[in-house]
Amino acid sequence: MATYNIGKAQKKILTYENNFTSADAMRDFTVVYGEMEVKDGALRTVKEGGHSTALLEFANKPNFVLETDFVNHQGGGGIFFAGVPGYARSSTPEEDRTAGYYAFVGQDGLTGALGCTSPVGRWNGNITASRNGDRFYIGQDLHFYIRVTGDYIIYTVSDCGSGEELYRAEYHKGDSRHDGSPFESGSIAIRINNDGGKGGFTNLKLYDAKAVEMSDATLGIAQKLTAKVTATDYEEKIVLAKDGQGFAFSYDAKAERVLAYRYLHGKCLYIAQHAMQLTVGNTYDYIIENRGDVIALYFGNDKYPVIEVQNKKPKAFNIGSTDAVSVEISDFALYDGPTYTNPVTYGADPEILYHDGTFHLYTLDQTGPYCRVRVRTSKNLYDWEEAGFAFEINENSPIHYFMSPNVFHKDGWFYLLIASQFAGGFGPTEFRIFYASAKSPLGPFVMNPQKPNVNEVPEIGGAPFVDDDGRVYITTVRFGGGNHIYIQELDAKDGVLSTKREAVHCISPSEHYEIDEYAPISEGGVIVKHGGYYYMMYASGHFRGHYGESYAISKDIYGPYTKYKYNEVLASNRYIDGVGDCMFVTCPDLEEQYVVYHCHSDRGNKGFDRDICIDRIYFVPSEDGGPDVMKVYGPTTTPTPAPKFKNK
Repeated sequence: MATYNIGKAQKKILTYENNFTSADAMRDFTVVYGEMEVKDGALRTVKEGGHSTALLEFANKPNFVLETDFVNHQGGGGIFFAGVPGYARSSTPEEDRTAGYYAFVGQDGLTGALGCTSPVGRWNGNITASRNGDRFYIGQDLHFYIRVTGDYIIYTVSDCGSGEELYRAEYHKGDSRHDGSPFESGSIAIRINNDGGKGGFTNLKLYDAKAVEMSDATLGIAQKLTAKVTATDYEEKIVLAKDGQGFAFSYDAKAERVLAYRYLHGKCLYIAQHAMQLTVGNTYDYIIENRGDVIALYFGNDKYPVIEVQNKKPKAFNIGSTDAVSVEISDFALYDGPTYTNPVTYGADPEILYHDGTFHLYTLDQTGPYCRVRVRTSKNLYDWEEAGFAFEINENSPIHYFMSPNVFHKDGWFYLLIASQFAGGFGPTEFRIFYASAKSPLGPFVMNPQKPNVNEVPEIGGAPFVDDDGRVYITTVRFGGGNHIYIQELDAKDGVLSTKREAVHCISPSEHYEIDEYAPISEGGVIVKHGGYYYMMYASGHFRGHYGESYAISKDIYGPYTKYKYNEVLASNRYIDGVGDCMFVTCPDLEEQYVVYHCHSDRGNKGFDRDICIDRIYFVPSEDGGPDVMKVYGPTTTPTPAPKFKNK
């Protein structure tokens, strides 16, 4: 074991500051549209109606932090950042063509949003927007925080008085269908709706990223770096690089994130992130393992890496840092046991049922003329064999299309739940939950001819949960200003399902990770019980986007459910996209618990072609003494130790 001191202590690099109190406070700004003035310590508009824009050019590379206060906001205030200087100068009285990414509060004064323009400055649309508009109010003083690291953005809006975070957006360039803007630094543009000079911007600050200081210390293959780091309100990085190329890992208490980047001659390109509790001033364990083809980051006391990155060219790396850090380099034994690598097979909307020593995987199949439920079987969760089709529809079926096959076993019967429409129906308002039953997990599942649907209200989903007392529940998704999760108890007897009580509302989309460019969505709702609590994991965001999985906890199965503060616990990254529609794998013979989920077969295809993945879940004590925290070791795309079974 060897100890090295890497990096050097650096203060925040303040490159520009303006509190708009002096007479010449606008000397650095060029008004390119409308009229602006400095008045009462803020940059404000002059006339009512329309908007005004002022341009500031600066020399920062695309690694910076921008902070400012939007005081007495009346709506319609925002900042173009990471834009291209020059376009705004050619604006015409008919149109303001400022180019770039736009962090703003909407004209109604109620909506926080992150949007972008096209390369020629035309408005493309919102990348993401808040839904809880009542958290903003006219006249409130708001603090804007924008951090740009390479091609990754964090934008937050907070209350200036209390510091409460009101809105958050996180975005990687290219992840939105609206995104066509160039990602360059070099200018910001302040834009305000003309409200007679009531609202304005003040306390504007630009911070440049700290420089990475490389050292002669190296991290070889089968070696690990161990350090204790103190979290700050500014992003700190540890870099592994050889000939200017490698990886950067950062910890940021302001954003409460650890992140991984591809490092290319000083430029950082986003790979992945992991949300977690980080407190400024607290010290955390920090471990990086060089496994050759995989670099793994452990943070805090996690038993598994919080982030793994793929390394196509195994090598020894030099170590650098943006702060002064003492690190220990030691050897470790590479794992040589059996592994699996995601994806384990293909398909969409997965469900796994363990019965009589065999795992049964059910997926939606649309390769034939009609929808089918494909079945595969496995003894180990990752080697799957075809076992035919458990359910098929044809021209005589009462339904014409379905999705989300879910299966459970009760008293010798197997029940299949699907979301579908009666034949001839089209549109989301015509979806219902249907069911079929069988005496074998392989089917064939047969629909009840008298009443094949569970409820008479529009809904999708149908994820089952059998509680310790044998009672059966399903979660469904109903519509209205987004997708909302409900739970309902069913009676399952002799192959027939019937309702025992009305469905109860559990979860609605309200957080930034549940609201994307498509819609506000929380759906799915699968349950696992631990420590006397119900943990409901659900898909957050739209399946055509870059959605992930989040969870909420309740002492009672009907709620109220409290969302985990550090969602999403399973998030898309640069290797794997659209990680959603998960199901818990229930098997008493497994040493650990697992989830199965699907992902886009190609990152960004945003369609119906999916692959199937499995990953571990585990529980750790909460730092605040509340219910245990559920964690997911994933999404993994690197070789991962194979599932272990008890007494084997």
